[in-house]
Amino acid sequence: MVSLVGQTTFYYLAAVSVASAILAVTRRNPVHSMLWVLVLFLHVAGIFLLAGAEFLAAVQVIVYAGAILVFYLFFLMLLDLPAEIAGPRFGAHWPLGAGAGLAFAALAWYAHDPELGPAAQRVTSGGHSLGSLRAIGTTLFTQFVLPFEIASLILLAAIVGAVVVAKRKISERI
Repeated sequence: MVSLVGQTTFYYLAAVSVASAILAVTRRNPVHSMLWVLVLFLHVAGIFLLAGAEFLAAVQVIVYAGAILVFYLFFLMLLDLPAEIAGPRFGAHWPLGAGAGLAFAALAWYAHDPELGPAAQRVTSGGHSLGSLRAIGTTLFTQFVLPFEIASLILLAAIVGAVVVAKRKISERI
């Protein structure tokens, strides 16, 4: 049986995660949005800790809250913030996005039914546990090496794109 403190902590982390995600999308100032995204990342790391996935919590804090968020903040500093703040926050298609979000939430709620899919079977014969660092590393660099390399190329393309946009903005001002 799960303790009351664990359940209360989970519900707190989940509620703050959802609230900070909504606040990140609805703020007019992009820097404030990034700060709410930081709150979101830290609370998601707390959920990983509650689930017993310490490695994923550490990756969440180091990679997302540390590296990716700093990258976004540097990119925001290269933009013209007064023009971003003065413009409209949402486009004309926000009802479509809200409907898609609600449909996804309904689908996730429906998928919560345990009778929908086969029961998960845990491998217990020899080897390492499924969540260990060695098992994750072995799987990542053997079975999923191609998607891992594709993700690194996509991140490289994003960095090159940010440099090109920044170079254009600087050359326009000169």
